Amino acid sequence: MNFVAIDFETANERRCSPCSLGLTVVRNGVITEEKYWLIKPKENRFVPLNIMIHGIRPDDVKDAPEFDELWPELKPYLEHQLVIAHNAAFDLSVIRNTLDLYGIEYPEFDYCCTMNLSKRFYPFLDNAKLDTVNRFLGYEFNHHNAAADATACANILLAIANELGTDDIDVVCDTTGVGIGQVYPGGYQRPGSRTKRRRTAADVGSNTARHDALANMGSNTGRHDAVTNVGSS
Repeated sequence: MNFVAIDFETANERRCSPCSLGLTVVRNGVITEEKYWLIKPKENRFVPLNIMIHGIRPDDVKDAPEFDELWPELKPYLEHQLVIAHNAAFDLSVIRNTLDLYGIEYPEFDYCCTMNLSKRFYPFLDNAKLDTVNRFLGYEFNHHNAAADATACANILLAIANELGTDDIDVVCDTTGVGIGQVYPGGYQRPGSRTKRRRTAADVGSNTARHDALANMGSNTGRHDAVTNVGSS
């Protein structure tokens, strides 16, 4: 199974105010890369509630790149990939609204929400929060650190796929009844019921674009046989 897990933290109530991003690359069911960026919001305004959640303050991002400066590095991680997030509606709205803010064209990728997968696959849990699901899975992490959250998100999809004995996201989604959404230049499509979706380069095993993109990503060639905890430093 090949995918990229992401997690954004925001500075304020606006979805175009990312202040940090965590990204975890999974290739053939194994974590191959973990990334973390601080981001300076275009409107560098932090509200107390958000600071309380993630601990990031204006001084922490004063020398960080803005999103448009980071985009050339980030885009190859997303283009033609399967992108997952826990509460993907939030993280995908951050991407869309921030790209809109800077007038940047959307990339093309499929996306899926591990919170929705968790609701369907672990209905006996009190809730489908990231920390609740990972506590059940026996995985500890530094919640609300974006890098740690991205890896925790990846851990959920890997756990579900492992229990189902599959490396195919379509099997996972068909089994749980969770849809796959799409982002593409000029628009996006929210996940719906498991109806036939437009085939793109993001389909696992059906197009070499994803394989080539993954092969060219980053300089970290280390391999992790199991999900490792990513904390803040």
